Amino acid sequence: MKRVSFCLAASALLWSACSTMVPQDEIVINLQDKGAEVASSMYGIFFEEINHAGDGGLYAELIQNRGFEEHELPSGTMLREHKACAPTSPSYYGGHENNWYAHWDEEALKFKAWSVVSEKCDVTKDVITPSEPLHKNTPNAFKLGISNIETGGKVELINSGYWGIAVKENEKYDLRFYLFSRDYKGTVTANIYDTASGEVVASHTFEVNHSGKWVEYKAELIAGKTINKGEFRLEFTANGNLFVDYVSLFPRETFKNRPNGLRKDIAEFLAGMKPAFMRWPGGCIVEGATLENRVKWKETLGDPMTRRGEWVLWGYRSSWGMGYHEFLQFCEDLNMDAMFVANAGMSCSIRNGDYVSEAELEPFLQDIRDAIEYAIGNVKSEWGARRAAAGHPEPFPLKYVEIGNENSTDIYARHFNYLYSHLKKEYPDLTFINTMSWKEREIEMVEQTDMVDPHWYENPGFFFAANGLFDDKQRGKYTTYVGEYACNNGVGKGNMEAALSEAAFIMGMERNSDFVTMTSYAPLLCNDHQPNWKCNLIWFNNEQVVGRASYYVQKMFADHAPDYNLGISKSVGELQTKLIKTGTFGIGSWDTKVDFKDIKVTQHGEVRAIDPSQFEHKQGEWNVLPDGVISQTAIQAATRTLLKDFSSDEYTLELKVLKNEGREGFFIYYGMTEDGMNGYVFNVGLWGNTNVGVECFMDGSTAGILGTTKPISVQTGQWYDVKVEVTPLKATLYVDGKVALETLAETYPLHFFASGYDETAGEVIVKVVNANSKPYVAEFKLDGAAVIENTGKVISLKANSLGEENSFDEPYKIYPEVISYDKFGKNFNYEFSPFSYTVLRIKARY
Repeated sequence: MKRVSFCLAASALLWSACSTMVPQDEIVINLQDKGAEVASSMYGIFFEEINHAGDGGLYAELIQNRGFEEHELPSGTMLREHKACAPTSPSYYGGHENNWYAHWDEEALKFKAWSVVSEKCDVTKDVITPSEPLHKNTPNAFKLGISNIETGGKVELINSGYWGIAVKENEKYDLRFYLFSRDYKGTVTANIYDTASGEVVASHTFEVNHSGKWVEYKAELIAGKTINKGEFRLEFTANGNLFVDYVSLFPRETFKNRPNGLRKDIAEFLAGMKPAFMRWPGGCIVEGATLENRVKWKETLGDPMTRRGEWVLWGYRSSWGMGYHEFLQFCEDLNMDAMFVANAGMSCSIRNGDYVSEAELEPFLQDIRDAIEYAIGNVKSEWGARRAAAGHPEPFPLKYVEIGNENSTDIYARHFNYLYSHLKKEYPDLTFINTMSWKEREIEMVEQTDMVDPHWYENPGFFFAANGLFDDKQRGKYTTYVGEYACNNGVGKGNMEAALSEAAFIMGMERNSDFVTMTSYAPLLCNDHQPNWKCNLIWFNNEQVVGRASYYVQKMFADHAPDYNLGISKSVGELQTKLIKTGTFGIGSWDTKVDFKDIKVTQHGEVRAIDPSQFEHKQGEWNVLPDGVISQTAIQAATRTLLKDFSSDEYTLELKVLKNEGREGFFIYYGMTEDGMNGYVFNVGLWGNTNVGVECFMDGSTAGILGTTKPISVQTGQWYDVKVEVTPLKATLYVDGKVALETLAETYPLHFFASGYDETAGEVIVKVVNANSKPYVAEFKLDGAAVIENTGKVISLKANSLGEENSFDEPYKIYPEVISYDKFGKNFNYEFSPFSYTVLRIKARY
């Protein structure tokens, strides 16, 4: 599809009707009222190896499983009954044993992306560790045995790439592979093959050295046509035994033409966001499924052939071709600062959660020191010298170090205090970031930090309502980096509603830019063939790169970031109320075994006892015990059973609850749809049995906190008296006769406003979100300006409905439109389209 370009229309006739419409709001902007400065670091990007964002994505390598290491177990695990099992140890998050494992099909993984076809011969194949491996870090190799070959016979070792090999006509590709043989006395031909037409589009033949040593083979292949779903083939035509290892096919033209570089079109999409910084390498993979499975940055350096690689907890192995050096180089190439995320001596809490003691932290501290030295150290230092030897004697732009990822608890606080106290003293110019978010009980245990990093993955209602989330936060202790956020609940793979709610949230961050100085959406990238995460900013396949509506929201904020905020009379419009849904109620838990009994519901003064047989089980393991007890016995997420043939928005539910085992507490569902997939839930004992909150329940899982949470802990072996009162406007939870939490129906505005000033351009920047289905007219008054020019620009992102989104078929369905507008002035009206995010740029001097 032809790309739609940014354009400036000479006329503003389309907007002339605005002046005749009655404004719904008056918005006063004062150019003399200077607000918080917007940091140049505000808008960045966060990269993690998830969704094949690196291998098969940003990293330009075309061969999948190039080193035949895919079946290697995650570090720190053992194979038991087709499972990669972590060691049994207490988790730092709660002290229980998670006993994490991943299903593991070793034989299938050996041949991932590889196959063998033969004609007129016999062939044996396997992936093994030869007695003389190519390199200690890549011990496995593909073993081929060819015998009884006839005239015209051949064996082809075929790689399917990442859902196809993609090459472009007349482009050059660098081939590199290794062979070991003592008795193969034939040739090997490397082919790029078009599976659609049966054509070979590039080819090179080598004489094979059969000296009994590993021999490297290299060639330049030039593609004869453009294909996107091809194969790479190594063709053998003689009897003999061979080992094949490290097969690499790399485009010569990468971003900035860096060797071992990045896929150009994806990198250019990222460059288009004008990111101020990049966070790497994650994300949960920083912690690892086990502590040994964490990212070890030193193993990502050097010749890609020697890089060990590692299985990442998103379900596939990373080659670490895009390693620490490539990350730093990309930061330099995009003129952005680098943020390195370091392990804090603990693995992911929702995987194994194993950790080291404070006495064992010194190696982790030294590892962070070494990473800093590699990036910015003097070339006379050990790791600075390694950087120079890699071709970069000058320092890289490392500015931030995050210690851990989504870690918390007193154990993390002690780890952070130890690491920070040493690192800040040694590197005072670097910014060190804590991951505890705003859990006040825990953050108080941190002696000192430069920044905190809270994360939000929520539904649209949360983000619309969170426009004012930062308004009243205490300043002075630290600044905030919102390192991960996305509207990813109740919006499918993403849509315009998600994008607009994020725009409202970003306005709140920008308005409070003295407190929030850095932000990054997550996840950033997704190969369309393997989405580990349902909502991602940028989609790609072998042919295309597509930005979601959310991508263009991000881009518009970066493109139109003011130097500072201006005083504005209102930041949000009239509140909308979303009543509590009519539906049934239910009971359940999260990773906890729970009993329920004495269940009764009261409506209009009539009390009705509920028999266990009246429930319909949706998820979990449910049993009816003597005395009418309903028992849930699975350690499983979002277990639930719902009352059949019941639907109401006004009733009182009473019951008794007993926690038997597990890491959290219990669930009370209300306003649930009949299929049990959507509604609300009182989550009693969330966040490791520390709080109670109400969450939206969407698509069969919790989908973000509504309102506030309150501290609570559910004790094992103790019966609790629980009561829930539900009305259309309010739901109230009582535990043992006391109000544990009250939540009101969702209320949030659909119109949002922000203003700032761009000193370089001499322009007032006005940002408006209209999330309503109707056009919205506002009257603007610009106070404190000496001169205002009538002609300026309007940049608008809009859709026909909240459910619309870009796609591979329509990549620019939702795309910023730029027009010239000549009706600006001290007072002017403007009509904003339904479902739109709009930026006005007005020339003004004060």
